[in-house]
Amino acid sequence: MTGAETLYYLDAARTEDQRAYMSSLEERGICIFCEEHVAEHQEHPVEHRGEFWYITRNAYPYAGTVAHYLIVPRTHVASFDELPDAAGAELWSLQRLLKDRHAPLATATVMRSGDMRYNGGSVAHLHAHFVILDDAPSATVKFKVSA
Repeated sequence: MTGAETLYYLDAARTEDQRAYMSSLEERGICIFCEEHVAEHQEHPVEHRGEFWYITRNAYPYAGTVAHYLIVPRTHVASFDELPDAAGAELWSLQRLLKDRHAPLATATVMRSGDMRYNGGSVAHLHAHFVILDDAPSATVKFKVSA
């Protein structure tokens, strides 16, 4: 199966634990980011729900971040262009909400869209990574954005 036909792209997993968990979810046909699965299958609860997106903390945060959030569409889409323009406006608003909550020195956002075999993603449900950074990171934060 290709990245376009699966819920998870196991080659993009960053740890063996993450790979094993994604494989188990794939076998059961469960998308971890679909709202009906959040309570049972995500480590962290939804912290905020908007019309188009919800916010949760990442169970596998990137090294070097103070906080690592996922901003996830409430409907299952693989690409940003499957959402209405109003979803883009709400995304900016949610990023401001997180920035205001933490008052960080810096933030970074990455969103991978489309075929996971080429964009570096591991879950076929579109989501934005929003990380909070400080002046003394424990490691250089690295986002994988290609195969």
